[in-house]
Amino acid sequence: MGDSIVKALSGVSLKIEKGDFLVVVGPSGSGKSTLMHILSALDHPTSGKVFIDGEDTSVLDDWHLAMIRRNKIGFIFQTFNLIPTLNSVENVTIPTEPMNLDREQVDERAVSLLKIVGLGHRLFHKPQELSGGERQRVSIARALINEPEIIFADEPTGNLDSVTGKHIIELMRKLNIEEKKTFVIVTHDQSLLDFASKKVFLRDGQIIKLELNSKKGA
Repeated sequence: MGDSIVKALSGVSLKIEKGDFLVVVGPSGSGKSTLMHILSALDHPTSGKVFIDGEDTSVLDDWHLAMIRRNKIGFIFQTFNLIPTLNSVENVTIPTEPMNLDREQVDERAVSLLKIVGLGHRLFHKPQELSGGERQRVSIARALINEPEIIFADEPTGNLDSVTGKHIIELMRKLNIEEKKTFVIVTHDQSLLDFASKKVFLRDGQIIKLELNSKKGA
């Protein structure tokens, strides 16, 4: 900014274990989104290293990063990012389109995932026919379609009322426990910390505190 250098992240060191339900909280501008983009291989760090499953993503080119995102990572967004002209099943299968897969099997998996997230009765509804919570459930199913090891969620309850948001987080925690999926959630909503197995507090681009939740798995 002008002559001054703003460091979105500075000296961040973090280890995420398989099966973690990690929640990163901090005020606006603390570096949460930058941290998620770097951890999920959407952005390159200007310095330092990022390892996913033992592979240093900070030295990979865009094509290899895309393959990691496709094969190992799922995304859940605050704004849902559903395609309005497609129904729930079609929206869930979108991440598989570039892949040479049996479309019938993909559709069957999409239906199965939608039933898991409680939308077996909304398979052929389009986004405008769904509530906000239902749209987020579709986006959760979409994040799971490629069987990723890690799911990144950016303010997943930001566009939901508090009751619906709690239901969505409870669903994600259930998937974490039962499906053994690793979740990394960035949010300004500190109430989500109650569900975390690991809590990261970010301020001014630095981790100021890291806590393990004694109620892990509860």
